[in-house]
Amino acid sequence: MSLNRSHEYQAPTSPTDQALYTTREPGWMSGVEGVARPVTPGSDTGILAMVVMLLVLVGLNMRHVRRLFRTITQDLWSVRRRANAFDDHTAKETRTIIILLLQLCVFEGILLFLWLGGSVPAVRDVFRPVGALTALAMGFYLFELLACTTIGYVFTDRLSAAHWRRGLNASSVLLGIMLTIPTLISLFYPSVTTIMLWLAAGLYAISRIIYIAKGFRIFYKNFPSLLYFILYLCTLEIIPLIAIYYSAMEICNQL
Repeated sequence: MSLNRSHEYQAPTSPTDQALYTTREPGWMSGVEGVARPVTPGSDTGILAMVVMLLVLVGLNMRHVRRLFRTITQDLWSVRRRANAFDDHTAKETRTIIILLLQLCVFEGILLFLWLGGSVPAVRDVFRPVGALTALAMGFYLFELLACTTIGYVFTDRLSAAHWRRGLNASSVLLGIMLTIPTLISLFYPSVTTIMLWLAAGLYAISRIIYIAKGFRIFYKNFPSLLYFILYLCTLEIIPLIAIYYSAMEICNQL
């Protein structure tokens, strides 16, 4: 009995068709190379916990919010010389003001991080640079407070210096309240971060204008005093902001 021999032309596919097939693994089996998801402050547990804690503390201390806002408004605008200009804050108001100032520094740290292009690779920690920028914002506030007190006592009397220092605290507290919405929206809706950052910059400018306007009313008694005030604007408003910008850039690059 003879066996039938198979020939190439009897194969189900011709040599030409066989060239179309490959033994390599198909693409859908090998998968797609993973890309690290950028980490933002809104996805960092430590930052969110810090923000929530601050908001809870503010909420617990805002029982007398009407009186607090009346005091802040008076500190922002009034330059009337009063005998009790130094000590008419209650203990509860002082505690609330301190918490709001701390909130301001945290929010400024977060927004400054986002302003500098805050998306970093997932392998890096966002909490450290934001914490460092928060400390930088706190240092800037303390520097302003010291400079405001020193210049106030040198170029004006003790009562006017107290008015100006309280104007600084009031404008900072007001800014801390106003930055709440832009910061929270930036944390939870990254797609509108750019808009919120410009809004925050505008709110910062408004708070500084209010503070500078009060200083102008305090200092403007004659032409030399006006020159001193202009010197203050150049020395303590413009130059420190430039220094903070470059310091923040260095912090984000190092951490």
